[in-house]
Amino acid sequence: MVSIDLNWRNFVEKGDEPSFSLIYNSHVDDLYSYGISLGFQKETCKDAIQDIFYKLYISRNNLSHIKNITAYIFKSFKYRLIDLSRKNIREETLDVITESFTVNVTVLDNIIDSEKAKILKEKVSSLLDGLTANQREVVYLKYMIGLEHKEIADILNIREESARKLLYRTMEKLRQQVSQEDFPEGLSILFLLFLSQRFL
Repeated sequence: MVSIDLNWRNFVEKGDEPSFSLIYNSHVDDLYSYGISLGFQKETCKDAIQDIFYKLYISRNNLSHIKNITAYIFKSFKYRLIDLSRKNIREETLDVITESFTVNVTVLDNIIDSEKAKILKEKVSSLLDGLTANQREVVYLKYMIGLEHKEIADILNIREESARKLLYRTMEKLRQQVSQEDFPEGLSILFLLFLSQRFL
C-alpha cells in the first residue's frame, strides 16, 4: 500500500498521470469483483468504476486531505453503485444492497486436487452462507482484497476497533462451524490450515 500512497501523492501534488494510471490499474479488478459480490450488474460496476476515477482525476486539487486512497476509492465506489442503482430502483437502500453480499470461493483450487476442491468449496460456501452480510463483507475485504482494519472501518462506516471485533467474531464463528460440520476425513484439518494461513 506504500507505493499506492506514494503514487497518490505524486498525482495530487504534481498531476503525475502515470501515477494515476498505476492507481487505477491496481484497483480496477478488485473494485469490479467487490461490486459483483455486492450484487450489482456487470455494466453498473463498470460504469461506477469509470465515474469514480473520472471524479478523482478532475477533483485532484480538492483531494489533498485524502490520506488513505484505497479506502477512499472503495467507499466512493460502493456509494456510486448505490447511486446508480437508485436511478433504476428508487426504493433500494444500503441495507438492501448489503443483504445480498456474496463471496465466491476460488482460492482453494490451487491447494488441493479437483475432487477434494469441489467438496471443500461446497463446504466453505455453506459456511460463508451462514454468515451475515456484514460478516461476509468484512471477510471479503480483509482476505480477498487484503485491506487493513482501518480501511475496512472507513468503507463500512464503523470504528477501527469495531472492524477488528467484527472480523475476529466472524473468524471464531467459522472455526466453530468447522469443528461441528461433517467434513470428509482430512478436509477439516486442511480447512483449518487454510484458515490459519489465509485468514490470520
